[in-house]
Amino acid sequence: MEVEKMGVKSKFKILILACVVVVSALFWYTQKEPYSTEVVVSSVWDKYEVQSTQIGDTDPVIWIDVYDKNDIPKVEEYVKDNLSKDDLEHYEVNVFSNKGKTY
Repeated sequence: MEVEKMGVKSKFKILILACVVVVSALFWYTQKEPYSTEVVVSSVWDKYEVQSTQIGDTDPVIWIDVYDKNDIPKVEEYVKDNLSKDDLEHYEVNVFSNKGKTY
């Protein structure tokens, strides 16, 4: 009988531990910021001085207009590092500088 009680206690402990692991994993997963192309492109505004950004609807191009042409390589690298592999295959990334001109 005592061996049987010990088995039930062990199983109960394992069940509780498994529940804690599952709940922790779900909590961690839901805390991650959801990925989207728009979020990555919008984040460029926080990191660099840009005049405009646009994601093509019919044209698979991401356009980013920076004020300083010296920022072009840094912005290109940032965007390519943060976009998903699928987005990089789908979109052409075009970073350019109109030097503050508006149309």
